[in-house]
Amino acid sequence: MLPRRAILRFSLTLAALYSLMVVPMMVSWPGARAAYAGLFRAAGDIVFTRFWLWSEGHVRFFDLHSADLADEIDRATPGALPEGFETMAATDELDTLMVIMNRQVPGTFGQLRISSRLAGYWPAAWLVALTLAKPMPWRRRGKALVGGLILVHAFIALRVSVTIAHAGYAADKAYALFDASALWRDILGRADTLLLTNPTVSFVVATFIWLVVGVSRAEWAALRETLLPEE
Repeated sequence: MLPRRAILRFSLTLAALYSLMVVPMMVSWPGARAAYAGLFRAAGDIVFTRFWLWSEGHVRFFDLHSADLADEIDRATPGALPEGFETMAATDELDTLMVIMNRQVPGTFGQLRISSRLAGYWPAAWLVALTLAKPMPWRRRGKALVGGLILVHAFIALRVSVTIAHAGYAADKAYALFDASALWRDILGRADTLLLTNPTVSFVVATFIWLVVGVSRAEWAALRETLLPEE
């Protein structure tokens, strides 16, 4: 059975660590948001240089707050921007613009806004806090951290992919990659709402990943005995 003092210590440490990672993002400390958002966009450019099975699909990630955003898009897109082109507006939360292109249909593209914090930072930060808060040897903690971050970023790539597919490549657009039926569009829409719009999913998935990579069988048995003691 797990000691109550150990559970309390873990809970307090978890709260402190997560607060240290969240506060700078919530109060807009200089550079805190920009640093992660820059990494998020750089990774997006690499991962989505082709859209999974469709090599003609190509997505570029831009800083919505950039003063030269239109020029950056113009340099990155094949063909001249249409007359009167306007970029989507940035908000405090929506900081990243995804420009969706089809290499076989140059001159056409779509725009989608996304929050780097909601899509990527929250689940990654929660996983890191869980892993660092749990008392275990640093070597094992390091392995759990690496494995967990790989899995959580696979989840981030999945949720961004669903958004791109739903609002971009499966939509009735000139740059669409596949002709999705009304049923599949509805399924993609529901998955998009669940995976990206619902913030709870970030914590649920990150916690599940941590349970897989950071909790041993012996600890599972002790936890079960704590929660379901035999009479």
